[in-house]
Amino acid sequence: MKRFLYLALLTTAPAWGQSVDSTAVTPFPQKSNFRSGFMFELGYGFAITRFANMNAFFRDNQAEFNKKMDRFFVAGMGYRRQRFKVTLHTLLMISQNLLPPNQTGSTLVARPKDMSGLDIFLGYDIANGRNRRFFLNAGVGSFRYEYSLFRATNQPVAFQDILRYTPPGTVSSLYLTTDYWNVNLEMAQREKRKETLQLVGRVGYRRSFRPRAWQSDAYQLTNAPLDRISQFYFQLGIYLSRNKQKSPQ
Repeated sequence: MKRFLYLALLTTAPAWGQSVDSTAVTPFPQKSNFRSGFMFELGYGFAITRFANMNAFFRDNQAEFNKKMDRFFVAGMGYRRQRFKVTLHTLLMISQNLLPPNQTGSTLVARPKDMSGLDIFLGYDIANGRNRRFFLNAGVGSFRYEYSLFRATNQPVAFQDILRYTPPGTVSSLYLTTDYWNVNLEMAQREKRKETLQLVGRVGYRRSFRPRAWQSDAYQLTNAPLDRISQFYFQLGIYLSRNKQKSPQ
């Protein structure tokens, strides 16, 4: 029995002396853990925008108003530290009216001519995965939305007379400026290198704090309807981020 035990020890001793293979491939890569980072963003978005009182005014006057989703361009920048993030975004409308309207005759058209806004957010990384981060962002902002009203007709007008020609129903400027609160859920690719590109997407909602009166650049309006912006939106963009590792102890 002792001889058998000695023989077993001698045969297994070389195996004990072997070093662990440091090149063995692990089934999953280690999750990157950059402490902080600066981000610059470019993106594109869609929004469903509603103004209850102004839309009712358009319907009462048989005006064709925008029922499509607004499209907008987004640019922003931000700073992340650990799981917290602060971001600043600006948005600008992309015109949907590159071609003349199809309506002719006496149809009254309410055309969106401007949408712009500025947001500031504070976000927290509520789900921190190996390849993705999910942020819940909340913030405030300022917003302007503008319409022009005109009648689409086939009536010829000499250009030199255009400044003296004002068809009934024509309003060159109707706009609303308001401040609002804003929340969104953001999904972003996790940063993998010190400088990297990341895809980012958001779904969110913005709402005015209080009703504001519609105004005009062309007139001093009285008794104008009060409205609050109500807007659901979706954004897709790209982050260019510069990230910093945790400082060595």
